[in-house]
Amino acid sequence: MVLDAPELPAAGLATPSAEPLAPIDAQVAAAGAWGFGGRAILLLANLCATPFLIRLLGPASYGLWTLVLLTTAWAGNADLGMGIASTKFGASYYTRGDPQGESSVVWTALGLIAVTAGCVATAIALAAHSILTNLLHIESGLVNAGTAALRIGCAIFVFQSVAGIVNTPQVVRLRWRPWVVLTTAVNLLGTVAAPVALAVFGGGVTTVAVVNLAVSVLLVTGNLVLAVRLQPALLHPRFDKAVLWKLLSYGGALTIAGLAIIPLSTAERFFLAHNHSTTAVAYLAVGLNLAATLQVLPEQLTAPFLPGLARLEAAGRLQDLRALYRKGLSGLFLLVTPAAVLLAFVARPFLSFWAGPQYAAHSTAPFLVAIAGMWFDCLACMPVSYLMSSGRTKMIAYIRLAELVPYLVAAWILTERFGVIGAAIVWSAGCVLDSALLFGAARRVASLPCLPLSDRRLRSLSGPLALGGVAFLLAQVTSGLTVRLVWAAALALAYGAAVWYLILTSRERHGILALAGHAPGGRSAVPRGRHAAQGPRSCRRARAPRRARAPRHARALPRRPARRSSRLRVRGADCPIRLLPCG
Repeated sequence: MVLDAPELPAAGLATPSAEPLAPIDAQVAAAGAWGFGGRAILLLANLCATPFLIRLLGPASYGLWTLVLLTTAWAGNADLGMGIASTKFGASYYTRGDPQGESSVVWTALGLIAVTAGCVATAIALAAHSILTNLLHIESGLVNAGTAALRIGCAIFVFQSVAGIVNTPQVVRLRWRPWVVLTTAVNLLGTVAAPVALAVFGGGVTTVAVVNLAVSVLLVTGNLVLAVRLQPALLHPRFDKAVLWKLLSYGGALTIAGLAIIPLSTAERFFLAHNHSTTAVAYLAVGLNLAATLQVLPEQLTAPFLPGLARLEAAGRLQDLRALYRKGLSGLFLLVTPAAVLLAFVARPFLSFWAGPQYAAHSTAPFLVAIAGMWFDCLACMPVSYLMSSGRTKMIAYIRLAELVPYLVAAWILTERFGVIGAAIVWSAGCVLDSALLFGAARRVASLPCLPLSDRRLRSLSGPLALGGVAFLLAQVTSGLTVRLVWAAALALAYGAAVWYLILTSRERHGILALAGHAPGGRSAVPRGRHAAQGPRSCRRARAPRRARAPRHARALPRRPARRSSRLRVRGADCPIRLLPCG
């Protein structure tokens, strides 16, 4: 997001609790930066640990572990969106200064998922053997280990659902730093511990599942400790029937939207396999997976907007809400657009290095088609955050359900006629349509902007266009991965300098510099040079005012005892003036 200079809080607004000194836009930006940093560390750790995990498990067991993760991920919809729902309603109670209400949201949500997620996890655990043998047709030698891993996986997704609710006090207060440090440290420990445990103890997928279960338990424990420190009212469990109905109404719509996303994001692959071959699916999957890496940036940067916008809406600060939304959208545009351009610039040589020349030849074109749709999908994170923060999850569900039938029809026709490119086109077009509908909904209900341009509109549009033009010309004369990576780094630096000096206004630059000083725990963002403590030596107006001195005629008088009176002759009259003793 693009920050303005810090502003004073609105008059007459009471703070419900001890708040950091930072304005809410600075808190949101700092939280997004912390989230992105933690996610980047985990991505790098997974990139390094996955080859060891693949070699220690072997292809068959690693494929089994992937299926276990996919099954538990789909079963995660059983939490009814309570992680997001607790954030939305917890932020409302926190803004009103109601600790009992905030505690009731957390405990009611926990009680709800204890029933829903617990029942689904129990059902999957009991049917684990049948799922692996009859539905997934797992090899007989892996059935016993897979059954144990799937049952442990059921416990994992229950603990993960609990952790997503227990962290509500951290999230609504935008205390991202302790939360990200805890989450990153624990997950990093699990990422490293899984291959180490396999090398020391063996055990295949069961050992990996046990390590992940231990990580989930640590996450719940750590988040609970942080939550109680921020909101001691959580020590007294309380359940509220009115809150329960609010949570069900909000989370039920999110669950429907989440279920609709499954065919909207995977149907073209099944149709491609039916109409062509699994090889074509592999080419498409590689391109789409590479395009999906672009979404890591907006997901982490916009996650704090949900509690931030919810707090502003609960406080009735609609003007501040629109300003925060506009800053987030323009900042997201300035960050995501160059990332998409540079990712497209290095795509072909990277695919050749990472997946092989065959995938570079067949997956580059689907990737280039998909990256355009992914760009729209990344920008749509802002209207989604607003609709969730304002409680309009039913609109999201209606949009996703309305897209379902046209998408399935288009996916069948295009995959049958055009193969991999047709599947990429329908996937990208679905992202564009979904983004347009979400932006339209946000504009209709709250008059929020659709154009992601900053105050200097022409410059903010010219910068990415110039970057894309230069990258296109360089792609015609370069081919190696190393050369393109060097050029990509140079282009990124040049674009960053252009954004800082030509696109951002002076107020926006000042706001970004002040971020470190106004964010919780930060220091002054104004750089202090060698002579910062000294005043300017040449500017007379900048000098500190001297101590006030008496008038000239008073200074000319001889010093007299303070007790005595004198008569000073002033032009035109004789006025008795009593000289008071000096300080």
